[in-house]
Amino acid sequence: MSIDPYSSPANHVEPPSFSNSSAVSQGVLAQLAGTKPWVRFMSVLMFIGAGFMLLVALVMLVAGGSIAASSKTGALPAGMMSGIAILYALLAGLYIYPALKLWKYASNIGTLLISGTVLDLEAALGQQRSFWKFLGIMVIAIFVLYFVIVIALVAFGGLAAMKAQST
Repeated sequence: MSIDPYSSPANHVEPPSFSNSSAVSQGVLAQLAGTKPWVRFMSVLMFIGAGFMLLVALVMLVAGGSIAASSKTGALPAGMMSGIAILYALLAGLYIYPALKLWKYASNIGTLLISGTVLDLEAALGQQRSFWKFLGIMVIAIFVLYFVIVIALVAFGGLAAMKAQST
C-alpha cells in the first residue's frame, strides 16, 4: 500500500475522546500542588490590602468630618475627604473580586489533588481564567484612563498657555 500525501484523510480516524472522569497525570498534580500555597498567599494578601483600604476610607470619613467641624486649618475640605474615602472603598472592592477568584482557584486545586479528575481540573482552570480575564480588563481600563488623562492634561496645558498669551 502506497502513502499518498495529497489524498484526503481516511474516514475511520477518530480524534481521541476524553472521559470527564479521566485521571489527571501526576506531573500536573505536582505542579498544581506547588502552585496552590502561592495562590492562597496572594489571595490573602489581596484581602488584607482591601481591608486596609476600607480602613483608610473609614478613617478619612471620620477624620474629614472632625477636621471640618473643629477648625479651618487649611486641610482638605470635608467633601473632598469624603470623595477620596469613597474612591478608596471602590478600589477595595476591585481588590476583592480577584482575591475571591484566587481563593476559589486554590480551593479547586485542593479538590483536584484529592480527586484527580479532569472535571476538578476544569473547575480550577475556570477560576484561573476568570482571574486573568478580570485582570486583563482592568489593565485595558487603566490604559484607557491614562490615555484620557494625558489628553486632558495636554488640552489643559494648551488652554492655560493660550490664556497666558492673551493676558
